[in-house]
Amino acid sequence: MASAKEDKIDFDKLEQELSAAVTADERYWRENDAKFRAVNQKVATYDEFRDIVLAAHLKPLEKTDKIQQDRFKQPWNTIADSASLSSSNTSDTDTLQKMEIKIPNNGHEFAQSWRRHCKTSQDKLNYLRHIGSKNLQAIFKAEISFGLLGEIIDALLNDLSDNIFVVEVLESLTLAGRFGLSLTFLSSSEKENCEKLFSKLDGEIPEDNTDLKNMLEKLREKFQVKTSS
Repeated sequence: MASAKEDKIDFDKLEQELSAAVTADERYWRENDAKFRAVNQKVATYDEFRDIVLAAHLKPLEKTDKIQQDRFKQPWNTIADSASLSSSNTSDTDTLQKMEIKIPNNGHEFAQSWRRHCKTSQDKLNYLRHIGSKNLQAIFKAEISFGLLGEIIDALLNDLSDNIFVVEVLESLTLAGRFGLSLTFLSSSEKENCEKLFSKLDGEIPEDNTDLKNMLEKLREKFQVKTSS
């Protein structure tokens, strides 16, 4: 017979999971609407398109809204402020290494932790290793949050010491929901980084590791990266 503890439902946890799911769904439809608006407006460049989507969560000011004056005060000591900011960034990096960050349940939670805790490329790599390449497919089941694909590629490009891990991350990303759409939204510089990543991986992976070489070639096709001549 099940005990009372086993039958007890954790309503706080259920509420948190429901709230996260609702927030992720709202963000998805908000960004989706922004993409259609950008297409209808016939924006001239990708950067304009990207800005519209990234600003999808912003609301226009109403006449009754008041802007706090102290937000626009000129700092009296910009050097001290810069030093304070640098110290804050260092503290955030140390925090990422010391604190236990839970595995995100979806792309929205991933994006929150990614932007809150990962200030450097090394932080981002550590975060990806903490999550594990196999978990990325489930996290990005719906889609890869807008702008994240390029940032992940950039982070991987900065450290190819673990070739197998990098290839596994790339493979998991291709299995994410609407991967083709995320690939389409890469900027020109992000596409260049993607080409550099595959080129470097090709040079780093030993020729006798045929399995990894074959996997890399398949991924090259999925990422639409041409073979370097």
